[in-house]
Amino acid sequence: MAADNPRDNAPAPDPDGPRDSDGPRDPDGPRDLPIRQWKDKSAKLVYSDKRIVAEFLAKHVFGKIVPADVAARIDLDGLVPGPTEQTDPDLRTSRFADLVWQAPFRDSWLHIVPLFEFQSTSDWRMPVRILLETALLYDYLSKKEDVSQARELPPVLPIVVHMGTRRWTAATRLEDLLADEAKAFLPFALGHQSVLVSEAEEARELEQAMTAREAALKLRYAADGAEFQEAVPVLRDLLPHDSTAREGLIAWVRNSMIEAGAKEEDMAQLEKLGDLAGPVVETWWAKEREELLRRGRAEGREEGREEGREEGREEAEARALIERRATLVRLARRKFDAGTASKLAALLEEVSGSGRLAEITDLIIDCATGWELLTKAAEVS
Repeated sequence: MAADNPRDNAPAPDPDGPRDSDGPRDPDGPRDLPIRQWKDKSAKLVYSDKRIVAEFLAKHVFGKIVPADVAARIDLDGLVPGPTEQTDPDLRTSRFADLVWQAPFRDSWLHIVPLFEFQSTSDWRMPVRILLETALLYDYLSKKEDVSQARELPPVLPIVVHMGTRRWTAATRLEDLLADEAKAFLPFALGHQSVLVSEAEEARELEQAMTAREAALKLRYAADGAEFQEAVPVLRDLLPHDSTAREGLIAWVRNSMIEAGAKEEDMAQLEKLGDLAGPVVETWWAKEREELLRRGRAEGREEGREEGREEGREEAEARALIERRATLVRLARRKFDAGTASKLAALLEEVSGSGRLAEITDLIIDCATGWELLTKAAEVS
């Protein structure tokens, strides 16, 4: 969303608290979800797939914001990309929308124009930004031949897709930004409104991913490795190999895991959607689970002085240890064979320290054969 003049890349401090996805993570502060920050390039790639856009509109717009009888007249199969750059030559003003799509009515020359903005944090100026982009888009549309002949404008539908894990707190209507005295001048002061959809909240409400977009949400906002891995085969089955959404999801995972502490050289191996179900990602999730457990123990030592807290922590640690061992055995089976995995399972029964388990995790990635893994794992245990 850059412009000829610098875009709003340096907004005023967020009155609702620290930004949840920009800047370095506080090592002593609470952790966000491992797959958490939306990258602009990834967003545009995912929503450049018209299957994803059609599913989004069907779920959040048609039959809800747009009445069902009107929605039935719109041909989602006819979705085509629209222009994202709009320029006012008189004012020398240029704005870039993240994405613009057009969908025709089945029985008319008219079409709707969804305008997408992807936002990871609450920006109190968003209604103003949307107003500028929408106004320039209307100016462009008014000069098209079919619109000019009809002297009627198609509907532009501004949509803000919130990618952050914290609740959206900013206004979605320009009217809500007006001072109380200015509201006396409505509707002449504009009551411009945009559609707001929080993807993190939507992902938390999903019990099972049945569609490509639902699986993409599960992948990007996974709370644990199991939830992440459940989404991968669904995406492989539903997204064609030439889908831009595939590239966008891989970029999301790669960049987000690097930001959350994964090794860049390991994440560079992620090139295909199927790689997301491979040992590199599974190993990272195993380490992430261990890190979360470590933080949980630290917080428990600091805060947990009530009766019964110690017993609860011990049970949680025991469950986590069992899960960690099972993950390592599964990784060994995927990379080598069932025999290697079985022998490793026996070795792991003698290993309980998180440091030694982390060493064995690295060995699974680094060793070229099952024999080498078992030999070195025996030395560690």
